[in-house]
Amino acid sequence: MISYLPERKMTQLILFTEIENEICILLAQRINLNKDFYLKLNGPGGKAIHEKNENIDVYVIRACFEEAEIVLRNEKLLKIFEETCYSTKEWRAESCLQKEAKYIVTLAIYLHLLEEPPKHTEPHTLGPWNLYKIKDLLKHRNELVPILRENIELIDGKIKAYKQDILDLPINAQKLEEIKIKMEKQPQRTQETFNFLNNIELEIPEEEIPEIVDEQFPVLALNFGKLSFYEIQTLFKYKKKIQESIRPLRRIEYKIQTIEKSYKGFKYLSIFDKIERKIIAQKFGENPTIAELSQDNTILHKFRNTIFKFETHKSSTNKLTYLKLRLSKNQTQINGTTNGKQTWEFFQKNYSKLPQI
Repeated sequence: MISYLPERKMTQLILFTEIENEICILLAQRINLNKDFYLKLNGPGGKAIHEKNENIDVYVIRACFEEAEIVLRNEKLLKIFEETCYSTKEWRAESCLQKEAKYIVTLAIYLHLLEEPPKHTEPHTLGPWNLYKIKDLLKHRNELVPILRENIELIDGKIKAYKQDILDLPINAQKLEEIKIKMEKQPQRTQETFNFLNNIELEIPEEEIPEIVDEQFPVLALNFGKLSFYEIQTLFKYKKKIQESIRPLRRIEYKIQTIEKSYKGFKYLSIFDKIERKIIAQKFGENPTIAELSQDNTILHKFRNTIFKFETHKSSTNKLTYLKLRLSKNQTQINGTTNGKQTWEFFQKNYSKLPQI
């Protein structure tokens, strides 16, 4: 790995237990519309504080307490997976070529025995914590966030090995029964979830599904955690209706974008002849910089003794953003600095990296 790229570290914790000879893991649904993987299931975890160079092992302990008020025991915390890759995005492990990378992203998965019932401490970002049978999740992995979806078999195997090799003593029967009772006191969500996962492939014919009106959508959206499978299918039908209604507008939008792109290419490249503009736009884009254009000797030769009118544009923070360049009607040779009129050589020295408009 190259050391000058900023590092980002993310974790997922698998808290597991066994109920009626079935391995279950603790997960919650992501309910923040503005965050990635909306409605997917994940365990405690998230992003380590990179400003403080937080140790990834320390972070997973902190995250578990913040999100579920469960205190982990160091001796029972086991890292079962770690992967580091180049990424173009700060908090997404989207592999890319080294030369394209902007970050180094590390993903890690940890195991720990579930020894106390969780608390729902972050209702604005996560739904209630529920126990999911791992055999169901193996069948319906698409309900999981990517790191868990792609490693669910590994998790299953490591839990079995963890039970055999790491735990000196199993959790006592009384404690396990307490957890089971407290989890079952939650409003039927565990069993509902199992039923939903088991029946998820039972499709109702589309013609039998009623169409919802626009006013119904906000109500269903706010109660998504309690939706029946039937209601979910009505939402799918509603989505299809919306997509069909906006498809003609998307075609219009595409045509306008094509016209806009052509317009910008001809307007912003006005220092070139009309025949040349399309060729220049294809080679350098609609807003090339002086530095980019200067790579072409033909362009350098063309504008060597040309005088341009120019303006510089600044952002709200007083940072230079664009260079407006037009051919001067008066091509009389100028000496020294002339306000608003200059030669190509001047722009090469002073504004070579500003995009043109």
